Amino acid sequence: MADGNGLVAAYSDLLILHGAIVFFLQVGFVSLEVGYGRSKNVKNILLKNTINILLCAIVWWSVGYAFANGNSAGGFVGTSGFFHDGGINVSTRNWFYSWTFCLSTVTIVSGCLAERTALVSYPAVTLLMAAWLHPVAAHWAWHRNSWLTGLGSGEGCRFLDFAGGTAVHVCGGLVGLVGAALVGPRIGRFEEGRPKDMPGHDVSSVAIGTLFLWFGWFGFNCGSTYIYQGSLAASSAATSSLPPSLEDATLSLPPSYDSSASSYSASTASSAYLSSPSDRVALNMTLTASVSGLAALLLSSLRSGTVDLCVCCNALLAGLVMATPACGFITSWAAVVYGLVAAAIYLGGARLLLRWQIDDPLDSSAIHFGCGSMGTLLLGLLARPAYVAQLTGSSCGGLFYGDGRKGGILLGLQALGVVSVAAWTGCLSLAVFWVLRRSGRLRVDQVTELAGLDNMEHGGPAYPEFNMVPYNTGSTER
Repeated sequence: MADGNGLVAAYSDLLILHGAIVFFLQVGFVSLEVGYGRSKNVKNILLKNTINILLCAIVWWSVGYAFANGNSAGGFVGTSGFFHDGGINVSTRNWFYSWTFCLSTVTIVSGCLAERTALVSYPAVTLLMAAWLHPVAAHWAWHRNSWLTGLGSGEGCRFLDFAGGTAVHVCGGLVGLVGAALVGPRIGRFEEGRPKDMPGHDVSSVAIGTLFLWFGWFGFNCGSTYIYQGSLAASSAATSSLPPSLEDATLSLPPSYDSSASSYSASTASSAYLSSPSDRVALNMTLTASVSGLAALLLSSLRSGTVDLCVCCNALLAGLVMATPACGFITSWAAVVYGLVAAAIYLGGARLLLRWQIDDPLDSSAIHFGCGSMGTLLLGLLARPAYVAQLTGSSCGGLFYGDGRKGGILLGLQALGVVSVAAWTGCLSLAVFWVLRRSGRLRVDQVTELAGLDNMEHGGPAYPEFNMVPYNTGSTER
């Protein structure tokens, strides 16, 4: 791979491979949601997730990818690359890899609204998220010319989101939270102000789905490493012989990045390169997930007297979400801290949802919005300067590493990023869900919900041998 074409081909192949692993997240998402749902709604869950995949592909090709990765207009949104033709450079996510991120963002919402939402509302939410909400959030978080990544550049700092704590998890989790609040709880979920258990029909599907998600997450986080390395290669003086297409860096580097690496010392850079970024990412996300799952399981069992598999699975996922914005920028001991915090956020967030009588069947909003936000914020304390320099060229680090000025700037940038994406996502999603509810398109009627969406809208149950009563007499399928 001595020439530029060979570099581009290898880079593209790596992202395609990792994108395929990220796509496998969809198997995990579907399995998890099916397991948490009741058997009378299985077809509906499978169909809506399949429709999301199909719609996301078309929308991301036509406008979403351009808004996220095109030439920046005022630092707000991309304005080039509509109806993308598959071109790539080594400084940005290719279409396929970035599409799987968009798909993951949209799928988070599905679990929050399960079992009582009208099927027609899902395409509307998918279109909004894939065409506008997620692309703009991704542009702010990752495009080198966005208003957010440009802030702090004069001090050698930039906003950090390694693989989607804000652009994916805050965005998807908050849309799901707003939707769950406006659609209302499932019938029977709360009685006289008290929550009533509504267990899913297949806990084995929950456990298998969780492990599938863990596998897919390695593509999500480890694959992002190559984007940062590609950006540095594209901007380095050592790659000056590469073709111009490789030098158009649109992601990961702050505008002030100096290709001579003068923003940080040679000794710092040398110590950073002693560890492999991709190996560090895999280690940190594995540690965070493991610590979170075990900590939540222990705390839950001490409180309830039972050892709950679903708590373990959800806390494991909370750890993976928590690691997503940070796993390339923190040490292994910080990953353990992240895991403990993730367990606390998940357990506390799930209890708050019940107290507020918000019915989220998978606790997705607590997991994704809560842990995505906190994982991004904690970088202001725990980001190691050498690792930040290794991946972005920025010389900033967390407050715990001694530079109070730069650490304070980074913490402020992280808080601003979370608040900005949350405000952007929350306001627009609130408007869309309000319109859907006012128009009567958001929720199914009571008869349909009680009988089951499969029986009333999809021709019959997913497991016909367990349900011999034909609710929908107009269908030939039983």
